[in-house]
Amino acid sequence: MDPLTQVALGAAIGTVTIGRKVGARRGAVFGGVVAEMPDIDVFFPSATPLDAFVGHRGATHSIIMCALATPLFGELLARLDRRLQGHRGLVYGMAFLALSTHAILDAFTTYGTRLLWPFSDRAVSWSTVFIIDPLYTLPLLVAMIIALIQPKRPQIALRAATVGLVLSSAYLGWTVVAQQIARDRVELALDAAGVRYDRLKMIPMPFNSLLWRGLAIAGDRYANVYVSVLDEGPPAPVHEHPRNMALLDALPDRTPVRKIDAFSHGFFAMTEDGGAVLVRDLRMGIEPDYVFTFEIARYRSPDLAMIPPARLEEERDWSGLRWIWRRIFDEGAVRAE
Repeated sequence: MDPLTQVALGAAIGTVTIGRKVGARRGAVFGGVVAEMPDIDVFFPSATPLDAFVGHRGATHSIIMCALATPLFGELLARLDRRLQGHRGLVYGMAFLALSTHAILDAFTTYGTRLLWPFSDRAVSWSTVFIIDPLYTLPLLVAMIIALIQPKRPQIALRAATVGLVLSSAYLGWTVVAQQIARDRVELALDAAGVRYDRLKMIPMPFNSLLWRGLAIAGDRYANVYVSVLDEGPPAPVHEHPRNMALLDALPDRTPVRKIDAFSHGFFAMTEDGGAVLVRDLRMGIEPDYVFTFEIARYRSPDLAMIPPARLEEERDWSGLRWIWRRIFDEGAVRAE
């Protein structure tokens, strides 16, 4: 998830563990800093923007690597504060929890996380929570602020952190339930429309867990279905689009497409725009404004030539956010695609 959420989660963990030994403020700071360490991979060099995209949340987000890194961070914290030197089990436990919960929380998002690297390079994506969800973050953020501004009242900070962890965990559990409710409704809509799909992924819409997008892959086509957990009416409309997989046969080199195919678990599409061949990850964004779109080839008359993959930096269309709020409560607010 977003860095602020990861820091707040780590701060709560630090407060309820080592905060008892070094104070709530220092416990929150230590926990928050350690929790953000897995995202250090954003500074690793990559050959192309596409490689950076598929390489993020790799080795540094592996549970195995979190375990291996625990003594390093645990010992560093023990040396920074002598009060922790007689409690290495506690500080090591805090370090592992801060690191591993970062990785596990990221796996709840749509992007995906290589939790089992190096034994498996497959990204785990349970896709139950949007990358920024205020309802998940708020209890943790409040707890972190209390720990930072109330260092001399540790019991208040400890209580706030405990409540924050319980509420955020309960909310995460709710997103699992909400996803299944939405999936049932998406499957009903696809069946009513006569769409037979190869794979289906449920994706939470931005900043909430009430509105969901069902993304179905059906051969050379994909379909979007938007449902709210509050829906009570007939099956939702199904929006179908071409994947343009025939473009794959024209490519001199399929390596970039294979990378996105593996990372997205097959949820991708291709298109041609102004002589450029584009490939996009369909899981993140709203039709037709997908966040991760890469130009991988260009027609140089009369042949199609590969180019170094470049991410398209398109202007975001934020008008869709207003529709999201309407659609949560109004089944008649159908989106035109």
